[in-house]
Amino acid sequence: MWRRLLNIPLPDQTETPERVQRQASTRIRRYWTVQIGLMLLGTLVLWASAEAQQVAFADIYLIPVLINGYLLIAGMLSHITDFWLLSMVGGFAFQGMLVDGLGGVTSISFMLPYTFAAMILPGRRRTFIQVTCVLAFWVNLMYEILPAVPQLQPRRLILVSYNILIATLTFQTLRFLNRLAVELNTAYVAQEVTQRSQQFLARVSHELRTPLNSVLGFAKMLRRADLVEPQTSYLKQIVEEGEQLNKLVSDLLDSAHLATGKMRLNLAEVEVNAVCETVAGEARSALKPSVNLHLHLSPDLPKIQADELRLRQIVRNLTVNAAKYTEHGEIRISTSVRGGLMLICVSDTGPGIPEKEYEMVFVPFVKRDNRTSGVGLGLDIARQLTRLHGGDIRLESEVGQGSSFIVELPLIHPKTPPTVVK
Repeated sequence: MWRRLLNIPLPDQTETPERVQRQASTRIRRYWTVQIGLMLLGTLVLWASAEAQQVAFADIYLIPVLINGYLLIAGMLSHITDFWLLSMVGGFAFQGMLVDGLGGVTSISFMLPYTFAAMILPGRRRTFIQVTCVLAFWVNLMYEILPAVPQLQPRRLILVSYNILIATLTFQTLRFLNRLAVELNTAYVAQEVTQRSQQFLARVSHELRTPLNSVLGFAKMLRRADLVEPQTSYLKQIVEEGEQLNKLVSDLLDSAHLATGKMRLNLAEVEVNAVCETVAGEARSALKPSVNLHLHLSPDLPKIQADELRLRQIVRNLTVNAAKYTEHGEIRISTSVRGGLMLICVSDTGPGIPEKEYEMVFVPFVKRDNRTSGVGLGLDIARQLTRLHGGDIRLESEVGQGSSFIVELPLIHPKTPPTVVK
């Protein structure tokens, strides 16, 4: 609550890509050179005017000229970015304290280094600059206001208070709009890219499926003929690779349909233990010789309303994922009921997953180990199908000890009629 109230700048959840930071840095420095150059020219004119009019202490107006000249040079040096931004804060703050009446306006200028840091600096460096800007904002504003408060008449005091309120509102709103613009733009681009890529994948997958099924069909027909080696081995290889490619096409189609909301579930009463036994029977042939698969199925489980084909796909994807990363030990498929949920747990004795990568393993097309086969869709499809059933998948893991993927599905009364979920 206090963080939201004070709007304290904290590290972003995600980092701006380094390539984007470099592009932003180039454009910001180019823009800065022009604008601070104009600022420098303006302060030179003011200093010259003060000298010409013989204003008292006219030389003091030369200080902003020197400060802005330094900021112009510092902005051109890419290897001192942090120092440049801190110098910008200090330079603007000093000018606001130097010239009476500039405190309220100068405090708003700290939005410049704050925003620059958000776009071109990573992690703690960005946060340090932004916290410095917020502190400088309040210090610069109070420096002008507080000493004069005892001598202010009530009406003047009210005007000063308005100065503080408007400056605070402007600063906080500009910070909010800066973050909002980045978030909305990122979300829009991500949504557009996802939608277009999934539409493309769906079209390509449909185009691949027809000729692929023809190739597999003819290859399986040839297996019935009396062939000799090495033709038999070649044909076996064609069928195996074709089946693998067919599964990849199916995964691409499922991913596209899930992302675009076109996936449908045919709900019916399903025995979860029977689904797990079927998957285990299919998966044993794909295990490494030093890996065993065990079933620990709770007896007398109630039936649940689910799409049996998709439920089998969920358990199969989790089991196949466990088999890929388990070199020795065991894979265990277990079922239980807890707190109104049907639990299906697929655990392994693989390398485990660091906690910071828990969400990453469910991102489509992202793989932790490129040495394994597949394109990184299995876990994402399993999770989306589970959520389509009204449940979710929870991951528990410890590096070096293995991982457990727990499918949590809601228990539905067996008399509930089958429905179709879009």
